[in-house]
Amino acid sequence: MPANPITFLVLGTGRMAHRHAAALARIRAQPEVIDGDEIVVRLGVYGRTPERLREVFHAYGADFSSDHLEGSVARFDVDVVDNCLVNRLHYEPLMQAIGEGKHVFTDKPLGATLEESEDLLAAAKTAGVRHGIIQNMRFQGGPQAAKAILESGDLGTVFHARVVFGYFVPPLVSNRPPWFFKREESAGGVVHDMMAHFYDLLGWLVGPITSTHCLTFEGITDREDPESGPFHSDVEDSCAVNLRFENGAIGQVFSSWVRRRHEDVPTIEIDCSGGGLLVTANRCWVQRGDGPLFSYDPAAEQGDPLDGWDAVTTTAVDPFEVQLRAFVRSVATGADYSPDWNEALRTHRWVEAAYESAESGREVSIQQS
Repeated sequence: MPANPITFLVLGTGRMAHRHAAALARIRAQPEVIDGDEIVVRLGVYGRTPERLREVFHAYGADFSSDHLEGSVARFDVDVVDNCLVNRLHYEPLMQAIGEGKHVFTDKPLGATLEESEDLLAAAKTAGVRHGIIQNMRFQGGPQAAKAILESGDLGTVFHARVVFGYFVPPLVSNRPPWFFKREESAGGVVHDMMAHFYDLLGWLVGPITSTHCLTFEGITDREDPESGPFHSDVEDSCAVNLRFENGAIGQVFSSWVRRRHEDVPTIEIDCSGGGLLVTANRCWVQRGDGPLFSYDPAAEQGDPLDGWDAVTTTAVDPFEVQLRAFVRSVATGADYSPDWNEALRTHRWVEAAYESAESGREVSIQQS
């Protein structure tokens, strides 16, 4: 086990940086314990805007801060670089950290392009450093409960799975960072950003995905950044995606940033030979057996659609804290961490297959290795 402490440098001052820094602050307050020893975590933050950097520094009681990334890793004796910058700024800081022999953690996606993701994984493997990526949806209460039931085998064979996700982002972008709608910053739209979650989530719940067919739509193209003014959105803001799984099941995902209705996002339905699951981020219901059978009567109001479905006990957690705790233990002990960059690269290949499908109009097979 390496000597204490383990020093993290969180890159960025945006909403994901706040989530990572907040999780690390809680880990500092309640440290991981290995073989009776508390693992001390030191927290550093990096940002280019002094006001925002001070805000993050004071909000989470950081040990140090830097507004110049060059040289900071060595200067502050950093062990882990945690990248929460915009998508186009993942590659160079992570590659620099790997080059200095540091462990690396990042919000998704791994790289802005597939080539970047491939290069980053290869470099991390060569350097022998620990590597991890955030996939927060896996670790929330609903999906965790669903995974346990599926793994038990109680519901039999999976037939199909569906995901519905979305909420309305108005032309004046106020409930999502505006850079998501600027390809130069984001490297893609809702497929690049959200299918990175849903391919990962369905691949984890159901099994590997072997092919995909994707349709995209650009709904609102004239948008406004509250700070910098009007701009043209040059990314897709909706997608409808069909999937085939290695185990024979099929799947569907609808994801949109111009959807009017929203719920406890996402909503997932999984139908199996012996029952079914209804899953949201924090809740889960299960139906076992045939349940109440549907009978169509156009003159009658349908009954409660959850009749015959049982609520499953779930545990509310901060998925960012869960993952960062696991990564702290991985660094301290050398134990495997999941999801790592092998999984991140697999998901990125699935995303690129979706874009290839959207451009070609055909179903695209997916490389598995």
